[in-house]
Amino acid sequence: MKKLSRANYKKAVAFIHTQARELDKRLFAYHFEGGTKTAVLNALAHYQNDDGGFGHGIEPDFRLQASSPMATSVGLQYCVAVDAAADHPIVQKAIRYLMDTYDTEHDYWPATYENVNDEPHAFWWHVDKLEPPDETGWANPSAELVGYLWRYGKLVPSRFLERITARARANLESSPIISGDAPQKYNILCWERAAASLPESLGTASSTSLRASVTVAIRRTFAAYESIRLDTFQELSLMHFIHAPDTLLAQMAPDVARQALDNEIANQTEDGSWQPGWHWGQFEDVWPIAKQEWAGKITAETLLTLWRFDRIEGVKREE
Repeated sequence: MKKLSRANYKKAVAFIHTQARELDKRLFAYHFEGGTKTAVLNALAHYQNDDGGFGHGIEPDFRLQASSPMATSVGLQYCVAVDAAADHPIVQKAIRYLMDTYDTEHDYWPATYENVNDEPHAFWWHVDKLEPPDETGWANPSAELVGYLWRYGKLVPSRFLERITARARANLESSPIISGDAPQKYNILCWERAAASLPESLGTASSTSLRASVTVAIRRTFAAYESIRLDTFQELSLMHFIHAPDTLLAQMAPDVARQALDNEIANQTEDGSWQPGWHWGQFEDVWPIAKQEWAGKITAETLLTLWRFDRIEGVKREE
């Protein structure tokens, strides 16, 4: 089993310390260096607006300072990473923002709004016209946000929870698998992030759909588990699906997961980082800033994944 060498681990850590955003430095320190939850949340607070939503480029591919549901989903990912309590002001304000921005006419959260166009962004975040999604576009980010509202359910009125639960169930029932063609992997990730927080009946339904969807995704990308095609690695973004040993892909296709981890270790660059595999295609003066932020975030996340799979030589996380 291939492992990241101690020397390459130190190079990655040095990159995080010198190049990553303060938020990602603090989260790395929380997992590996005895850092505190408070330090992470204090860094996260800089991305939260007065309306409770997150912005300020917390999702590096759009630099919108104003709040959006998508950016707020990213902010709440950090809250979950440190198990922030429901009574923390950051959580309380974020949940209020989500309740305030739910489109009650069409039962969804827009990822962003048309104001995303006013600031530098990747071309895929451009909004020509705000329109409600079909079922294949609903889950990203709405399914994930339903999960956060259930995770922090004591902050949410029961009628609102009932409403969004019914809408989430309708999305699952619209197809035997979590669909979406090109964005399918993102829909799967949103449901996967939500699953652990959902009430029992919806959680069971989401787990069933996730298992079926991951099976189909694997079969579409790989001719068979025993025939791993590394040329499709980027297409499936496997590292998103195997961030821990208990993820579905790691359990259902361990050979695929092992090869993906080997491949990711080999993808480390000379400066110790892991780099984003995409490009904005516009705003060439701002893209390098976003690229650097992504590199810091991806490098920290990659080290955490490798640690969880015992793929770093001689490294034990500080508890």
